[in-house]
Amino acid sequence: MALTARHVSAVLCASALLGGAPAAPVAVAQPAAGSESPGDTIRTLTDQGFDVRINWVAGTPSNIPLSQCTVTSVNTSAPPAAYVSINCPPDGSQ
Repeated sequence: MALTARHVSAVLCASALLGGAPAAPVAVAQPAAGSESPGDTIRTLTDQGFDVRINWVAGTPSNIPLSQCTVTSVNTSAPPAAYVSINCPPDGSQ
């Protein structure tokens, strides 16, 4: 069973009511590569407090919209940095 925000909230509330603290910090789920647009992925990670750093795997969005690019990987293993690898088509034809 996957932990959802609802489950995490319930555990934190129960812990607070019992006067204790959670045993370990609660991890926030990171976006899966390719599940969102690059802009949404960057925004989600920034909203979670990460300092997002972009690795341009191929191409750059200098002549095409970022929405035509795809996220190939997300790495949040070194907080507060999050590394997002983005692949853009060279001519905007995707």
